[in-house]
Amino acid sequence: MDEQNVNRRQLLGGMAAGAAGLVGGLVPRSGEAAEPAANVGPSQAPTITDVKGKVAYVTGGASGIGLGIARVLHEAGAKVAIGDIDERNFAEARKQFAEGDERVYFIKHDVMDRDAWARVADDIEKKLGPVAILVNNAGVGLQAPASTGTVKDWEWGLGVNLWGPIYGVNTFVPRMLANKTGAQIVTTTSTSGILPGSGAGIYTVAKIAAVGLMEELRHELRETNIGTTAFVPGLTATNIGRSEEHRPASLKNDGPPAVAPGARPRAAAAGGAPAAAAAPRPAAPVVSPAWTRPQDPLVVGRFVLDGILNNDLFVVLQPEYRQGVEARCNALLESMVEFTPMPESVKQGVRENRYLRTPVFVQEVAHRKATRKRTIPNT
Repeated sequence: MDEQNVNRRQLLGGMAAGAAGLVGGLVPRSGEAAEPAANVGPSQAPTITDVKGKVAYVTGGASGIGLGIARVLHEAGAKVAIGDIDERNFAEARKQFAEGDERVYFIKHDVMDRDAWARVADDIEKKLGPVAILVNNAGVGLQAPASTGTVKDWEWGLGVNLWGPIYGVNTFVPRMLANKTGAQIVTTTSTSGILPGSGAGIYTVAKIAAVGLMEELRHELRETNIGTTAFVPGLTATNIGRSEEHRPASLKNDGPPAVAPGARPRAAAAGGAPAAAAAPRPAAPVVSPAWTRPQDPLVVGRFVLDGILNNDLFVVLQPEYRQGVEARCNALLESMVEFTPMPESVKQGVRENRYLRTPVFVQEVAHRKATRKRTIPNT
């Protein structure tokens, strides 16, 4: 593989390893032998193997990550509806497509407006056809801490970053099931969605919940025509730092921004993640565009397309945070009450996979190991 193509072992091994540690069988303690790994069958097959002619709807799609995803899907032949709360972004975004291109449709959409979702879905269907790919990408980089954020901070941060995807799922899952053709739901989360500690507490809570939403959907929809992907980007070149411009007047705070106890206020990063993600790091040779920080939205979009075509449950673009993810997973494992000796009834339940609750994580580990080496053009 040349330097312009990324070995997915590097980029995605961290997430797979974390999942394997959690669900690949009991972790031995004090000399106790581990139970054998579960045999739960294959993961859900890709629901879409070619996006050509498919209709995709990307929220927050007129700039940054959303526009990168929309452009990549369009390059691959999809018809793309681009929703955005800020119509000022449309003029610049249109320049990325041929004038009069009938495969591109722009629509103003505030994802917090619950009643607008059905109207938007109907509008897109009339213009382009039924949506087969939903990309819940709209988000705000709220910096308020969980400990001192106001109720208005919570309502806005969760309103966009969590309720937006929930409304999208609630609107499009019934339509996708009724269409009975291959479909995919992608939700843009964040490194904060798998590893707290950025300092942006409300943002982190919302993104962790968004990851959980996609995990639960994979479990519930794994035998349907709908695939699901939790997209976990890191620092990306976007205008998320302008999020406060779009805060509704009714949710604006009267006083200064909330600050965590003992912390100094920090400005939002000039990229696709809260400020903590932009912490200085040692200079290193850039071996491929995928290792550039902040990342190019087009590079990010190509990884998302690859995730759709492979029906990946997770697409994780910040492998340098593997140590943090492993520490979090291990903290959970080490905190579980030990059964010494473990009752036979519990061992039997483990052998029967009763305590997996869902097969999707074991399946995803096997899927990733089997498809780890991929060539993604232009990354």
